[in-house]
Amino acid sequence: MITIKVPCSSANIGPGFDVIGLALSLWLEVEVTVGDEASKNAPHNCRITYEGQGESGVDLQPDRNLITQTALYVLRCHQKRSFPEPTHVHIRNPIPLGRGLGSSGAAVVAGVSLGNEVGKLDLTKDRILDFCLMIERHPDNVAAALYGGFVGSYLKELDPEDMKRKEVPLAEVLPAPQGGEDTGLTPPVPPIDIGKHIRFPWASEIKCIAIIPDFEVATAEARTVLPTSYSKADVIYNLQRVALLTTALGQSPPNPELIYDGMQDKIHQPYRQTLIPGLTEILRSVTPQSHPGLLGICLSGAGPTVLALATSNFDDIAAHLIKQFAAENIKSRWELLEPAYDGLTVTHSERSQNAGMTYADAGVSIDLGNELVQSIKAAVASTRRPGADAEIGGFGGALDLAAAGYTEPPILIQAIDGVGTKLKIAFAMDDYSTVGIDLVAMNVNDLIVQGAEPLTFMDYYACSKLNVPDAVRFVEGVAEGCKQAGCALVGGETAEMPGMYQGKEFDAGGAATGALKKGRTLLPDKSAMREGDCLIGLVSNGAHSNGYSLIRKIVEKAGLSYNDKAPWDGTQTVGKSLLKPTRIYVKQLMPAVEQDLILGMAHITGGGLEDNIPRMLPKHLAADVDVSTWTVPPVLRWLKKTGNVSSREFARTWNTGLGMVLVASADNADKLVQVLDDAGEKAVRMGKLVKHEGQGVILHKMEVWDEAS
Repeated sequence: MITIKVPCSSANIGPGFDVIGLALSLWLEVEVTVGDEASKNAPHNCRITYEGQGESGVDLQPDRNLITQTALYVLRCHQKRSFPEPTHVHIRNPIPLGRGLGSSGAAVVAGVSLGNEVGKLDLTKDRILDFCLMIERHPDNVAAALYGGFVGSYLKELDPEDMKRKEVPLAEVLPAPQGGEDTGLTPPVPPIDIGKHIRFPWASEIKCIAIIPDFEVATAEARTVLPTSYSKADVIYNLQRVALLTTALGQSPPNPELIYDGMQDKIHQPYRQTLIPGLTEILRSVTPQSHPGLLGICLSGAGPTVLALATSNFDDIAAHLIKQFAAENIKSRWELLEPAYDGLTVTHSERSQNAGMTYADAGVSIDLGNELVQSIKAAVASTRRPGADAEIGGFGGALDLAAAGYTEPPILIQAIDGVGTKLKIAFAMDDYSTVGIDLVAMNVNDLIVQGAEPLTFMDYYACSKLNVPDAVRFVEGVAEGCKQAGCALVGGETAEMPGMYQGKEFDAGGAATGALKKGRTLLPDKSAMREGDCLIGLVSNGAHSNGYSLIRKIVEKAGLSYNDKAPWDGTQTVGKSLLKPTRIYVKQLMPAVEQDLILGMAHITGGGLEDNIPRMLPKHLAADVDVSTWTVPPVLRWLKKTGNVSSREFARTWNTGLGMVLVASADNADKLVQVLDDAGEKAVRMGKLVKHEGQGVILHKMEVWDEAS
């Protein structure tokens, strides 16, 4: 097995038009299996499989896929017409296509490396650059992806006779098939030393916020809007700035004024306005003064991705820029990226029978674990909050309570929980994008019921063999849950345990830490509760994360598959509906907690209303509940009916439509409902506290649960 990894890149940084490139921490990966039986009789002796960005539109024919097409060009330059042996090329590509993050440059570097490896050509990196520059005529992207880091480069002029060859592209990558009347039978071999490069220093505290809009700008289209000549004043303007910028970005601490001014541009970005709505306004909307921590901002490559360099305040900067795109009716997302200093890397996993054994031989891959850490850094960093920087890779997560706003020693509250058998449905659907949210919810909701503000979260992910894309999707869900709760993902553990789990299955657990400010009451305040106090419920959106063992049995009994249309919701499949993530109530409840409007809270999880509500009550009081005051979600109503589940069992298995139950004094009930309403939360008055006479929860009007909806 040969593994080729190439980072994405951002080119044209500031005024560096086709000069400066920066390799970034998002890697194209190509796994190559030479001598693959399944690839026999494949065109050109090569079989391609692909996963990642633009999956449905990527050509898997070896003479049309950019990576393998490039490899064929390199092989043909060395008198090899096809791949020498049957070869399986599996491509994993997380780099967005057509967004200005160097997807074509990374593909070309990977393709030249692929040809070098399968042809056993022993090309040096400098010679690989020659081949790359005969294909991708943008040295900034290619040199950064090949060598890594912050790179300046230029391309020597080719001999006029070589330029006449139809196989030689003048600006873009090789056409498909490889152009020219001879269709690449005798392609031009690149001259030696066709390009030059140098690596500049980069200050370690500078990170890159990539705002990635949901549309593409083809490089060829972006080139057509550029003029054929520029004014002398504009060229001088750019030269002055690029001369300073390459040094300024290597200085520590960085100088925001120098970098921001140094990234201004008059010969590249202004002409892209017609392709990227609101570009000028977006680039001008943030400054180091308006958003402390920002250093500079520019278009990445041909765009439409916007690259903001910053040392802190990443969330606010990204949120502002996403809002600017939204004003132009453009959806976008963001990644926090760092320089990738390794550039092209190639590893070989083949060993002789007598070779020493490794941990990987036992089914545990240290390299995959490291790759996962790199792949999730941006998602994890997006959860940072005051007091916790949300950086992973160390031996533990740090929390500065003073920076988090706790100037006096608080009470620390901790919670630990898992997702449960809901994971079984995620496995069946091959969808791990939401169960990470569930994991966070099950913990932080248990903190807020005690009046604690969630501050940090840590996750545990255990599997048989690490599948990086699956794990990334899961951790991205964890990060999303942390953002919803306002806590930082400060660390985690990934454990490969061959033989403990089957196939792609995994288990996940999490632990959250929260704090209660000094002087504030730890909830529930049982001593303050009285008969007549009001019960207020917060609605759920379905089963949340409990009762899934019974749910799976009912679905099976009904003869449904998870890909069938849901009987309770014709717009979704059974599996998609059942994977709806648990609601997180933290931000809605914190204002009420801070105003001391709540005496107690119960998170309605396993055990339902009957087991969870009594946990917050004193022994002499019970909850008197009118179940007709809220609406049962259609999925729970269907499960009850289809499974012939009794009302008593229904009330102690699922949440019945309430994710939280609160206790407030009669005097504070109206204000509490108003505060919740202001926070966007739907609250229902559902009953009151009464004297305990044998039952902790008295449920009235349960017959409504069996009425036709």
